[in-house]
Amino acid sequence: MRGEWYKRSFLIFLMVFISGLFEIDIHFKKREYFKKYQSLIQDKLRLEIDWRKIQIDLSEISSGLSLEKDAETKAKMTILDPSLAKIVILNEQETKK
Repeated sequence: MRGEWYKRSFLIFLMVFISGLFEIDIHFKKREYFKKYQSLIQDKLRLEIDWRKIQIDLSEISSGLSLEKDAETKAKMTILDPSLAKIVILNEQETKK
């Protein structure tokens, strides 16, 4: 029995050492997975922002606002005030019929 104490203490030391290595490995993997999780959250937020921009562009296209913007910028067109417009009748005989 006296000669076996070092075997038992070595076995206990070995178990503590191996469990310590596993603990270190678990913490390292946990940190790596947390980094991946954070990057996935950032990607999700970026995709949500892009999706909202696409929805805004689609609503502009469907409502005609983008056409109005293109007409103002590219063709330099403006919408006139209808109260300032003057209607001139050229041929009165055609309007009486």
